[in-house]
Amino acid sequence: MFHRQYRIEEQEMLKTTKFCITIMLFALISATACHGQAVFLARKALGAVQHLTSSVTGSGSGAAPQQEVGSVLLEADANKVYATATRIIQGNPQYQIISRNDENREIDFTDGKREAVLSVSQLQDNVAQILVSSVTAAGKKEDPAFVVDGILGVCKEMNVQCSLSGK
Repeated sequence: MFHRQYRIEEQEMLKTTKFCITIMLFALISATACHGQAVFLARKALGAVQHLTSSVTGSGSGAAPQQEVGSVLLEADANKVYATATRIIQGNPQYQIISRNDENREIDFTDGKREAVLSVSQLQDNVAQILVSSVTAAGKKEDPAFVVDGILGVCKEMNVQCSLSGK
C-alpha cells in the first residue's frame, strides 16, 4: 500500500514538474517574441524624423511666434551625435551659440531670426535621440524646415540614413 501511494505521489510530482517547465518555457518564448517585436518596431523608427510646427496664440495682437520641434532616433552613440551637431553649428557662420551644456549634451543657438535648442539623449546602448526645438520671433515668417534640415544635416554628416516620417 505504501509503495502504491508513493508511486501516485511521484506521478503527481512529475506532472507538476512538467507543467511548471511548460509554463517557464512559454514565458521565455513569449518574452523573446515580445522583445523581438519591440526591436523590430524600434528598428523601423530609426531614422524617421518626426516634425511638428505650431503657432503660439497669445492675447496680444499681431503675428504669433512660430514653434517648431523635430526628433529622430539614430543607431549611434549620443556623445558622437552631440559632437557632430556641435561641430556643424560652430562651423556655420550664420549661427551663434547662446549657451552650451556638454554634460547634458544640450546646445542653445540662434541665427538672429530664431532661437533653437538641440538636445541629444542616449536611450539605449547604441540608440540616441536628437530633439530640436525652435521658436521664431513674433511677426517673422521663417523657413518651416529649419529643424528638419538641421536634423537631416546631422544624419548626413554621420552617414546615417534619415528621412521625414510619413506619419
